Amino acid sequence: MTIKTNTERITFHDAIATMEVDFANMTFADAAQVDTMYDEIESRLTETGRRWFFLVIYTDCVIAPEAWDRFAERGKNANINHGLGSVRVGATAQTRDAIRQSAGQESFRSNIYDSRDQALLALGEMRKRKRDMQAATEEAFLRVENVSLSFGGVKAITGVSFDIKRGEISSIIGPNGAGKSSMLNVINGVYHPQEGAITFLGNVRRQMNPRAAATQGIARTFQNIALFKGMSVLDNIMTGRNLKMKANLLQQAFWLGPAQREELEHRVKVEEIIDFLEIQHIRKTPVGRLPYGLQKRVDLARALAMEPQLLLLDEPMAGMNVEEKQDMCRFILDVNDQFGTTVLLIEHDMGVVMDLSDFVVVLDHGEKIAEGTADEVRSDPVVISAYLGASH
Repeated sequence: MTIKTNTERITFHDAIATMEVDFANMTFADAAQVDTMYDEIESRLTETGRRWFFLVIYTDCVIAPEAWDRFAERGKNANINHGLGSVRVGATAQTRDAIRQSAGQESFRSNIYDSRDQALLALGEMRKRKRDMQAATEEAFLRVENVSLSFGGVKAITGVSFDIKRGEISSIIGPNGAGKSSMLNVINGVYHPQEGAITFLGNVRRQMNPRAAATQGIARTFQNIALFKGMSVLDNIMTGRNLKMKANLLQQAFWLGPAQREELEHRVKVEEIIDFLEIQHIRKTPVGRLPYGLQKRVDLARALAMEPQLLLLDEPMAGMNVEEKQDMCRFILDVNDQFGTTVLLIEHDMGVVMDLSDFVVVLDHGEKIAEGTADEVRSDPVVISAYLGASH
């Protein structure tokens, strides 16, 4: 019988996105032998620069007890770093038990089959599920899936799921204490949910980091204005460009060439936003001297300076008079129309919500009680009951 080299035991099937590894008739007596084989596997996988489904042949493969921990560790790392999913064929009873025990401990499926044909059918199903999941993810610009958030014994959000489509203006509404602001805080990483996941631009995360969220294109305003009151309007908006500044601390401190050029470029962008929001007349005014409505507009300007793909607005019209609300509505519509920015807002003024929103999610006591178009939500008896304070 011809003995295969480690390289010959690895085959890539591009058409089905599968790497086949043939452990048949191999013996792994110790960790060193495991590392020799897996070093070759890792090297080949790294060269491809992509992820693969794994088809692993275990027929008459022997893994010594003293080698098993290392074998399981290297296999797990290969799956994490390069894998889309694994199926296994022909494992001995001992190997099956070890794999299944590890699967139970590590919370992954063992996927063990008696024949190669069965394994290939299973791979086909896995690829189909992956395609369906990817299609669903691409359709949803932002997906909130089964999110639950608690503070000690207090449940702020319980099992909430919804999708936000790219380019739309969507709203989250509900009575006070419904969990609306908590939901925005989960989306941009201020709060970390105990359960559920957030999918944004195809990236699935159980916990979002605020800096990572900003880097990926999520910006927000806050219910309580969080501006630098002693700084001018222009300087406050410039802080929204912080993540886009590449000059190092020394260059910025002494305003050396690269920092100077970069700041001038950012100021051009900030001036465009100032013109867009019609606040040229207050550009040099300290924010603390401005009336509340204009401070809200500066808060919006700072968020827009980040050039977000998703803009989260937490009660952008709270405390405004009718004229100020009309201006803010116009600006939100213009942001969505001219910049193509997807907007998700919280607002208590139902007239504003119904006029602006393509899609509405309704929360009550941390639970989703309705979702749909503005007209669908407005006529929902459960929503009416919640807002009237009746039992439901």
